[in-house]
Amino acid sequence: MKNVSGHFIFWIFYWALMACLEYFWLKNYVQNISESKMIAKALVGAFFYIIPHLAFAYYLVYFGLAKMVEQKRWSVANIGLILLPYLFAICCIIFLAHRLVLPYVYDNVVVPNRFFFEPQKFLSIMIEMAFPAGLLVAIQFVNSQLAATEREKILLREKLSTELQLLKNQMNPHFLFNTLNNIYALTRKKSDEAPEVVLKLSELLSFMLYESASTTISIGREIKFLEDYIAIQRIRFSDMLTLNFIKVVDDDTLQITPLLLLPLVENAFKHGASENQHASFIRLQLIAAEGRMTFIIENSFEDTVVERQAQSIGLSNTNRQLELLYGDYKVSLENTSNIFKVTLFINLNSYGKV
Repeated sequence: MKNVSGHFIFWIFYWALMACLEYFWLKNYVQNISESKMIAKALVGAFFYIIPHLAFAYYLVYFGLAKMVEQKRWSVANIGLILLPYLFAICCIIFLAHRLVLPYVYDNVVVPNRFFFEPQKFLSIMIEMAFPAGLLVAIQFVNSQLAATEREKILLREKLSTELQLLKNQMNPHFLFNTLNNIYALTRKKSDEAPEVVLKLSELLSFMLYESASTTISIGREIKFLEDYIAIQRIRFSDMLTLNFIKVVDDDTLQITPLLLLPLVENAFKHGASENQHASFIRLQLIAAEGRMTFIIENSFEDTVVERQAQSIGLSNTNRQLELLYGDYKVSLENTSNIFKVTLFINLNSYGKV
């Protein structure tokens, strides 16, 4: 219980419970008073009895157990800090019964036993005393666990958010430098392609700086980003690269994590076209229907490249993002006849269901 009202409701409920017990106890001995008067006596008697219960419960929760947890060990002194106040509270209830409740509130309908410590009554009060204190401790423990769990969730979300942002920021800086070099070369030649390349690079950087901050974007926007990236790379590799990009999407508004596919495409250029001494190819196919997406990318490679490509940062980047964000996905790798192939399946509806 985190607030005063919660504590108040708890003790009102417990007072009502004790008043019911006192009422039924009184009914066995009193026959000549009205129901309303009997209820009033039961409420007053229960009120006096509840004071030691309340005092011990809060002592236990906020001092006794807290002290034991703080010292992180059981000891005679720590046990005494709980046991002695427990016995004292029981004695207080017996004292109240003998000196206040029975003679004055209940008008001596039952004369107190001349023995102060009646074993049966003492054991009964022990159980009564332990019940609210134990319940309060249990509620406090559950609340502490829930609060700790919530703190862990917040910390985990912050950690995942930071990690995802770092993953999104891992775009190969060589791409930017190569593109700037290409633009420089095109401007030296006064090529008509230079303005278009500058525009596409500007769109890419704008996307990476602003739109990629969103948790999800439309798949149509992600495809447009990939197309701009590929268009710039085409200029760099010119006739040395054959590239095909097939898109079959039933709904452009399907949501996907931004920059999720870029590391795979970047990987194909880095380990395929960039490291091939001869003409190379890259084939991309993206199919999305009913919330399920399959992305296939193939690239030619030299014999010495495949192992590095399979273990590349791009693939590990994508795998990690999928692991953090999607509950239903599959990534498979194949390399045959100097062709490296990555097949990625994602149930886009499983976003956030990790």
